Amino acid sequence: MRKNKTAKLLVLDDIDKSIIQELQIDSRQSYLSLGKKIGASEGTIRNRVKLALKSDVFKLRAEVNPAKIGFDFSCVIGMEIAIDKLHEAESALFEIPNVYFLATSTGAFDLIAILIFRSTYEFDSFMRGKIAKLPGIKRTQTFVNMSLIKTPWNDNVPIKKLMGD
Repeated sequence: MRKNKTAKLLVLDDIDKSIIQELQIDSRQSYLSLGKKIGASEGTIRNRVKLALKSDVFKLRAEVNPAKIGFDFSCVIGMEIAIDKLHEAESALFEIPNVYFLATSTGAFDLIAILIFRSTYEFDSFMRGKIAKLPGIKRTQTFVNMSLIKTPWNDNVPIKKLMGD
């Protein structure tokens, strides 16, 4: 893993990509077993993982499957917000655990969020109690997810395909 000085990006080599791919399968593997699978020393694996974690290339953590713990209602919501209230609305939404994903965007909406709930009742309560009271909210459009086809908790980013290998 080399640092690209101009863009402050890390350039992943084949060893790095293989480490990521293996950790996506089982993040509890030892550095020794990873090294044997990849064909690198335990020390190389340890150093690469340490640098990747420090550089925020990936995180090792438990990924919760919301549907398995009762949060099987999800939706995407686009929100148009008054520009002078955008940061305030972002901050308010950031603190809400039902907001699974939040991003500013271009186009018809200023904010896009993925929301998770246990029921339509919870969703309705959220819309009335949180979204309707957001600072600067002008309008929303909601897209209820009927079935989830590709999700972070079921599908890993195919690092080698993504990077053109």
